[in-house]
Amino acid sequence: MKKSLMIILSVLLILTVAGCAQDSGAPAGEYPTKPVDVIVAYAAGGGTDVGARLLTSVAEKDFAQPLVIQNIEGAGGEIGYTELAKADPDGYTIGFINLPTYVSLPMDRETQYAVDDLIPIGNHVYDPGVLVVQASSQWETLEDFIEDAKADPGSISVSNNGAGASNHIGAAHFEYEAGIELIHAPFDGTSNMLAALRGSHVDASVAKISEVADLVNGGELRILASFTEQRLDEFSEVPTLTEKGFEILFGSARALMAPKDTPDEIMETLQELFKNAIQSEEHLNKANEANLPIMYMGPEELQRYIENEAVYLQEVKPMIGF
Repeated sequence: MKKSLMIILSVLLILTVAGCAQDSGAPAGEYPTKPVDVIVAYAAGGGTDVGARLLTSVAEKDFAQPLVIQNIEGAGGEIGYTELAKADPDGYTIGFINLPTYVSLPMDRETQYAVDDLIPIGNHVYDPGVLVVQASSQWETLEDFIEDAKADPGSISVSNNGAGASNHIGAAHFEYEAGIELIHAPFDGTSNMLAALRGSHVDASVAKISEVADLVNGGELRILASFTEQRLDEFSEVPTLTEKGFEILFGSARALMAPKDTPDEIMETLQELFKNAIQSEEHLNKANEANLPIMYMGPEELQRYIENEAVYLQEVKPMIGF
């Protein structure tokens, strides 16, 4: 009798423990058991979206579930970043951030997310900044552009990807260093920003090289200068702002993040997945075809990069009026 009672109690205990484990969600060892949403805080067709779709298409070949891109655009990226920050930390919602935008927005205004609401998976792309105009523009050189801007302050409009976002920061920093006055025209995301330039609604744009390379090669846009230390390999005829006397280095890192408190085991799975995908030959070949400048950073290096971006922005903020 006692033996039978002990067996019954043991079975009940096992069932209770199993039930508790089921209630608390699938163990990390079983992750993933359903598709993972990947938030892109900008419109479909923009640089971040193109890179995200390319990377996830490679990564999900070694993942048990689909990686589903969710474009949640608006407010210069803030709406998507907020959605990501407030998602359940269970590994089923991750997303891309753009730097310095992710750090700069909370400095520029009160946002619904804080920088430390997300933790790093890894960096995917570092995309250098460029100043572009239409190929038919009267400005053949950077000197032409600056001369006209000084002759008629406030007459030249420059589109960007959102107030306080990365391209706005680059344009404002250039404006300050060059001693000129520009009209900054914010749009929600790169696609809209470039559509305004291509449609002659603005005079110029500060963009990332991956976003405009095809348009330049196709004869639609012209690069006046790059925000890099060395000339771009694929556009070696284009001068840098540095060689023209303006010490401005600017570009955008695009990184994968997850909500803070995501379990360590799940984070390690995601970090390993995307590291392998980013460094794979298939991905590197596709990225090269898409003009995506790949720069992998692991979670620790990426965290330091985010912290350094905050220091840089604090330094330049007084100069550019943010």
